[in-house]
Amino acid sequence: MVTATQTTQIRIRVPARRMKKVQKLFDEMGTDATGAINMFLAQVERNGRLPFEVVAREMPNAATRAAMREADELAKRPAYASKKDFFAALKSK
Repeated sequence: MVTATQTTQIRIRVPARRMKKVQKLFDEMGTDATGAINMFLAQVERNGRLPFEVVAREMPNAATRAAMREADELAKRPAYASKKDFFAALKSK
């Protein structure tokens, strides 16, 4: 049986640049990486989920969505088998 005073050690790999940046933030918050990770784990345990929403980058991006809308609009236009059919349709309007 594990009691509240027993601990376990975990090892994680973090890019050095990221760790340097977050250590400054942890100092400002009055904690360290161990404290922050314990807070994170406590929230996961308490709520049964990650304490933040995990989403992929917005895909497709705005330019791609605009191109897709344009393609949809173009697809609604009639198709012609030949130039002759195209010009015949223009003349009939």
